[in-house]
Amino acid sequence: MPATVSQKRKSRTVSTAEMEELTSLTEQDITTSKIMELFGDIETKGVRFNPYDIVVVPPGKLEAAGPDGKMLKNSDQIVTTVGALIFNKFFILHMPTVFAEVGWQSDIMTKKKFNGVNQQLTYGVLEDRVDMAEYKSFCNRAQKFMPYVSILANNHTDKMLTITKVIGPAKKKLLAEHADEIAKGDIHAAQVIDEISSQLLDLASKELEDDPSMDMFNSGVGGDYGNNFKNMFVMRGAVKDPDPAKGYNIITSNFVEGISKDEYSKLANTLAAGPYARSKKTEMGGYWEKLFKTAFQHIYAMPEGTDCGTDKYITVKLTPKNIDAYMYNYIIEGDRLVELTSKLRDKYLGQTVKFRFSSMCRCKEHGGICHKCLGNLFYREGIKNIGTATPQLPSKLKVLSMKLFHDDQVRFAHMDPMKAFYPDKYQ
Repeated sequence: MPATVSQKRKSRTVSTAEMEELTSLTEQDITTSKIMELFGDIETKGVRFNPYDIVVVPPGKLEAAGPDGKMLKNSDQIVTTVGALIFNKFFILHMPTVFAEVGWQSDIMTKKKFNGVNQQLTYGVLEDRVDMAEYKSFCNRAQKFMPYVSILANNHTDKMLTITKVIGPAKKKLLAEHADEIAKGDIHAAQVIDEISSQLLDLASKELEDDPSMDMFNSGVGGDYGNNFKNMFVMRGAVKDPDPAKGYNIITSNFVEGISKDEYSKLANTLAAGPYARSKKTEMGGYWEKLFKTAFQHIYAMPEGTDCGTDKYITVKLTPKNIDAYMYNYIIEGDRLVELTSKLRDKYLGQTVKFRFSSMCRCKEHGGICHKCLGNLFYREGIKNIGTATPQLPSKLKVLSMKLFHDDQVRFAHMDPMKAFYPDKYQ
């Protein structure tokens, strides 16, 4: 257990008596009432602890489940936060294979960090290092912790709820400067509104930099700053008109101050332009899922160890964005095949490698794909009828269209076609 500390804003160091209380908590103690008692803003007592308060744990004070049922104790002093201490006690320390896989977690537990821990545990399960029962317990605890977010982090503060007064003058000035462009309602008007929104979001972010209510946005688990915050406190922005010939409707009102009567009909039109189109895409995604299952249900994995001996392969440069998609495929190294596992992930990251690939398989059995071309993922999962997994492809597109119900912002990005065709040459 390393001696580390993670701190976001001004905090206090808890007393020795408070440290004793926190370290004596068991996983069974972590309940809604206990979280409320520790972190809730109770009028008679105020807030006892903030998740970012510092706690100094002396040697031998914390226990963790070790191999063979032996309990381990910290040999060094641990300087951490109250939030990190409770997270480790509830999620990690009491489960030996989970603790052995990910260790003590001292970083701020953002969405990205938590997903990273979860991904590491998934690899541990597939590679027989993490017990499946413990992994299920880890996932269930994440669900149990969800209601605690309203206690652990302020969703809204007075400063956030009144931020429109701060950004209002800048918003009025920018809208006036670009009034003629915005009035056209074309693609350029939508781009201008997008740029104005970005400037106002930057201004609000600076004003709320140290405000606790920004935790839910900065962590990535409590809403999208460019969508939820923008609609609530800045403006609704540009939305497509249901009539394709009419371009964009520009809505400069926000939900906190209320939609103006002049823009109300434009907001109402979003119900016709957005949800209907997205529901049709969802319907089409469901249809393609069934079509894929019917078309590919005959495809199966050949027995373990089979190798068609093909000399065909695909060449891939492994990056942090794509390497997880190729995990457990076989890399060609000279005259041998190497399975890409989590233990070899860092070794191959950034390298261009040759992969055996299922579409290159020369297996002569109808519907069969050999082990070496298919990779080892399905064998680790015990799945033979791999064709039934192909509906995941259209399912991904269906889920993306469903998520658009929650975010239909018109956004712009600069694209360089040369980077798409020559990513190594044009950085």
